[in-house]
Amino acid sequence: MIKRKWLGILLAGVLMLSGCSSSTNSQKTSASATDASSFNGDYYKMINTGRGTNSEKLYLEFSSTNDLVALGSGLQYLSSSHFSTDSYYLSEGGQLNNDDYNALLKRDAAGVKNKKYPYTLQVAHGITLDGIKDPIMADTLSEQDYYVKSGTKYRLAGVSIAIIVNPKKADNTSFDTSMSTTTIRNYSKTATNRLYKYIRAKKKKLKDLPILIAVYRANDDEVSEINGNYIYQSYCTNGSVGSMRSVNYKYVYFASNDAKKLDATTYSDFTNIKATLKKQSTEAAGLVGTGRYIGGTLQSMKMEAHLNVKTYTEMLYLTSVLADAIDRGFTEDFNVRCLVYSQDHLDAIIVKNKGDDVQTTMIEE
Repeated sequence: MIKRKWLGILLAGVLMLSGCSSSTNSQKTSASATDASSFNGDYYKMINTGRGTNSEKLYLEFSSTNDLVALGSGLQYLSSSHFSTDSYYLSEGGQLNNDDYNALLKRDAAGVKNKKYPYTLQVAHGITLDGIKDPIMADTLSEQDYYVKSGTKYRLAGVSIAIIVNPKKADNTSFDTSMSTTTIRNYSKTATNRLYKYIRAKKKKLKDLPILIAVYRANDDEVSEINGNYIYQSYCTNGSVGSMRSVNYKYVYFASNDAKKLDATTYSDFTNIKATLKKQSTEAAGLVGTGRYIGGTLQSMKMEAHLNVKTYTEMLYLTSVLADAIDRGFTEDFNVRCLVYSQDHLDAIIVKNKGDDVQTTMIEE
């Protein structure tokens, strides 16, 4: 979750939107800080300013999907290009309150002249997009706050906000056909501009801060369990949004046809590692992986091995076979995490950080 030198977890070649303002904000808070030096990777140090305004909604909606982690880790990755993990502290987002969420996510009834929600991120009643009348485009928002240390306190110095796009019918039900890339892009540009306009007009404490606005396309279960990803972003400074640029950020299953098309070399390496494990196993053994690509480059892979073993010694042997195969089996160098299960019990964790040798930790009762 919390990357402090982001080399890129859980989720570099990413193209940015430019554009939102320099910080003269003097908001300060007293809070306890954590040190992320024990983490392997590039993570933010953190401060506790309380639970985020929208955390309950995010948990209820996305806790059973890959989106919950992808939303948070991806936004931190994008933010690290603007808010250095060496200089900034991360906290839960609390600058937008419930009234702000209502103003941005609700819309007025059809025909209303005196509009209550002039800054809404939803399309107006009467609009049809790709054959869908009055679609609900913005699902919700996710916020992260970035602070710098000022004496014994912490000063708010930047905010990142994700607009979560999950198109639905007016009655809040899903529809069968996907919206076109052009439609999503046009909507994203309008929503980004409107969100920043709202911040400038209504959030006086934020209007002089740099604001990163990113657009996250929620997972579509009809396509895959892991296709949710960031698609656009805009870094807003000096009072303007600037141009919107694409984000090339995606998750891929190994070993799937998508992985083979995207990265034939790693696909072949993974297939060979899996074959080595199965060859050494007396009974069935399975291995699956999820790769995180940014800008077309594989940054990390999370793997799960499921072993059918009869003794501790057998489990230990197969774990060592797998660790050796991971250590020497990949042509490219990236971060690898492998959870090793026997009869659905987690017994070991294999870790290979980029540039390092493999390390295995046994989990013994």
